[in-house]
Amino acid sequence: MQLLDVAALERGMIWLASVTPTPTPEESFDPNDVTPGPIGFFATVFLFVAVGLIAMSLMRRSARVQERWAIREQLEAEAAAEDAAAAASADGRDTRADSSGVNGTQDAGAGESGSRPPKAGK
Repeated sequence: MQLLDVAALERGMIWLASVTPTPTPEESFDPNDVTPGPIGFFATVFLFVAVGLIAMSLMRRSARVQERWAIREQLEAEAAAEDAAAAASADGRDTRADSSGVNGTQDAGAGESGSRPPKAGK
């Protein structure tokens, strides 16, 4: 027994060839009457402009949030370092960088360019 019966295949092809296609229905409307016209054009342009402005606003806000997050992390790290320095000085140790080698004090021009002077109360 063959997997494909040649005679059945031929009958199927003859049947497919003899089926007449149905004609497409005639359009019951004028395609020019259903175009969007100038109102549709202006509505589309308005939507494109609105989406573009919203996207620009989203990008600005996202960048602003990222900058604030970085500043907040930096401030938290500085506060943690100050707390650690205060705890170390309370224990009798001085953790500040020593460029002169005398009593844990720094020279006037030594240190990082953005470092703050020590607070008077601590």
